[in-house]
Amino acid sequence: MPAATKKSGPRATRTTEAPMAGTGVPPINIEGTADWSSLSRMMNSKGIQFSKARTAGTSVKVFTNTPADYRQLVALLESIKRPFFTYQLKEDRMDQRVIRGLPREMSVNDIKEDLESQGIADAVVQQLTSRTTKKPLPLFLVKTKMPEKLAEIQRLAMLTVSFERKKKSSEPSQCYRCQRYGHTQRNCRLAERCVKCGEDHNSTSCSLPAPPTGQRNAKCCLCGEGHPANYKGCSKAPKKAASAPKAVPTTNRTSYAQKVKKPMSTSAPAAATATGTTAQKQHGDDRLLAMMQAIITRLDALEAKMQDKH
Repeated sequence: MPAATKKSGPRATRTTEAPMAGTGVPPINIEGTADWSSLSRMMNSKGIQFSKARTAGTSVKVFTNTPADYRQLVALLESIKRPFFTYQLKEDRMDQRVIRGLPREMSVNDIKEDLESQGIADAVVQQLTSRTTKKPLPLFLVKTKMPEKLAEIQRLAMLTVSFERKKKSSEPSQCYRCQRYGHTQRNCRLAERCVKCGEDHNSTSCSLPAPPTGQRNAKCCLCGEGHPANYKGCSKAPKKAASAPKAVPTTNRTSYAQKVKKPMSTSAPAAATATGTTAQKQHGDDRLLAMMQAIITRLDALEAKMQDKH
């Protein structure tokens, strides 16, 4: 077969093979499509390899080949201040565990220092708060790349503690920076948008009071309606898939109640049987009575005959 010819253009030097499974290299969503040709040439000059790139609305989604290509492209986009968002590399992800057994008043810095003294040098510690009251809980989240070392620790601040895996939230992730759904602010370089008023600034610097006080003046940057961008009833918020109804297990066993309860279908034959028995009994009584009457009649006849002879 003749050798395949390479396509011309800025993508001619790119490999057409898909990323290897399990590489943990996430896509990078680059905002804007108009200058893709110049941007791809810039990537080519930097030696950044990618397997494919495709448009996704107003952005281009690029799939790099290796973690090194991923880091190079992220650095390039940050250097030219190009808006983008992505996800964390698999090799950069930290194991998350919840610490139980510590008092609510425990200092986060003290926990981190204690973990460092026991060999956990990369620990990131934060205290969890209640979703309803927003008050701190006696629970602390620790992030580390050394989960096997963390499993060996039994005490913190001379108190017996336990480490539990953090439960995954069923709620869709929402970025605190741009307010879009599907990614987090950690890997977002899109323009900042306020969750309260929808303007292009950080939410913490907004002068609008927090809801419900500022509910009347709130404006959603996603749909334009008068509510904060994190309102769950927003028309742009992802809708939860309806859960399938639980299947009712089938069984051939007969319950006690079913056993003692006489089925309606058997009542008619039972009644018929009872009626038939009564009829048979009545017929037997009639025959016996007829026989007795016949005997009496014959006795009367014999008695009359004997009287005639005398």
